[in-house]
Amino acid sequence: MILLGSIGVVPLLLSLCVGAVLSPPDAPPVCPHPPCRDSLVAAPPARIGSGGCEGSPGTAGCRVVVAPLAASDPPLREEHRQEVRQVQPEAGDVSERLFQLQRCMHSFQEPGAPRDQGGNTLVAILALMAAVLTECDLHCHSQALRAMARRLEGAAVGREGEKDLLLLLRSITQHPPTVAPSARLHPQDCAEIYHLGIRENGIYTIQPDPHRPAVEAECDMETAGGGWTMFQRRRDGSVDFNRTWQEYREGFGSPQGEHWLGNAALHALTNTGQHLLRIQLEDWHKQKRQATYNTFRVATETQKYRLTAREYSGDAGNALSYSKRYNHDGRAFSTNDRDHDRYTSGNCAQYYGAGWWFDACLAANLNGRYYRGRYSGLTNGIYWGTWYILTDSHSGERYSFKSVEMKTRPRNI
Repeated sequence: MILLGSIGVVPLLLSLCVGAVLSPPDAPPVCPHPPCRDSLVAAPPARIGSGGCEGSPGTAGCRVVVAPLAASDPPLREEHRQEVRQVQPEAGDVSERLFQLQRCMHSFQEPGAPRDQGGNTLVAILALMAAVLTECDLHCHSQALRAMARRLEGAAVGREGEKDLLLLLRSITQHPPTVAPSARLHPQDCAEIYHLGIRENGIYTIQPDPHRPAVEAECDMETAGGGWTMFQRRRDGSVDFNRTWQEYREGFGSPQGEHWLGNAALHALTNTGQHLLRIQLEDWHKQKRQATYNTFRVATETQKYRLTAREYSGDAGNALSYSKRYNHDGRAFSTNDRDHDRYTSGNCAQYYGAGWWFDACLAANLNGRYYRGRYSGLTNGIYWGTWYILTDSHSGERYSFKSVEMKTRPRNI
């Protein structure tokens, strides 16, 4: 793993990164073909071995040995930084360098490109990007690019980190070097990651609200066009969903397993533009069905995170608008310590042991207690009132669900 921190150490890390890629102990490798290195980095701040570059620059005969700094070498002092300034071009070349870096990435992603050393290739691309960012910091003082450079901290390079690294690289190259500064340092949602060309399901760092910390979220890049940000999952009963208002606001659980992303994040994800809600259900008979709502929004905390879920389609039934008395659309969120439902005789959240958009009380409750199959008594399990089978015809026991996923994305991805 290679960790990149502040701009001040990027020259040193650049030498280490390029050295690791370009100088194995036995045979010095061939210089990468321009423009993937030579036109982007004039000279990395590393010691060049004896003989330097053999052959004309940009030809197959050009070979270079880049030796990483030894552990006993002193840190880069001001004279070294001045030397770096001298070998780097002026700020006017920054846009062209970023464009060339993007071309390098495209060539790496072309069909048929070798993948056996993909991790090393990404290390090299990261080194090039670090040099571009360093150059901007020294010359054009781009606040946006300095903020992006801070995002490099903690970036993992290697087979396990390729996904996040590639996302970061694409984000960098799609921003001009003089864009206005933004408080958001991560993609807002999985749809934004999808627009960057990422098509792999997995856990990504997103920042729905630029004024709140970033969070990890599961991104579904394949279902029904992809770009879905998952905000709820049930699958094994490992997480208790009978939580307080604050816990539902901030979120709980882990995106690797059962979780609730958080009502504050849900509002930030859906408060601008038009969004979809997709609910995927699986019962213990291996039946899978889904409900999609073409209009989905969660209001502010002041408005009690009121739900808007309309224009249903799917095969699971429209349990969120079941009837006039049991209509979850337009209802406020309730928890065991905040009663906002329309049940005049008590708190539905306390009664059913879950935070939810209760009416008086429910035709759906996907945050209910997790039961493994059938159960009896109070209908406090994971419930969807329009499911094809709700109770056992012989025993009268109720059915709960094996797994649930709730996810959202912009309507027009």
